[in-house]
Amino acid sequence: MCKPVVIARKENIVVTHCVNCKIANIWNRGMLISFSFQQFDAFIKATENLKFDDFIEQSPDGTPIVVLATPYPDISLVFNRKEWSDFFDALHEGKYMQEIYSLVHF
Repeated sequence: MCKPVVIARKENIVVTHCVNCKIANIWNRGMLISFSFQQFDAFIKATENLKFDDFIEQSPDGTPIVVLATPYPDISLVFNRKEWSDFFDALHEGKYMQEIYSLVHF
């Protein structure tokens, strides 16, 4: 049975995981991204060195944003600078807490 546990929270971003299902979830308002534990690790490794300033674009209203592509060409994630920071802070905190849970529960 799935019993998700909150392993990180940063503003509107919440990271949960379920040790039974081996699923990590990233929650952000109207968005939910689910990963296997291995996919979660791979996602963090693939994105950990991305810098907001290296990918700035302008939204239609002129706000500086970064558009992060997903494996699905018609779906992208869009972040302003604060959202970008919160998102990756929560991911790294979640990864750290996931490692602690694995030491305690296995």
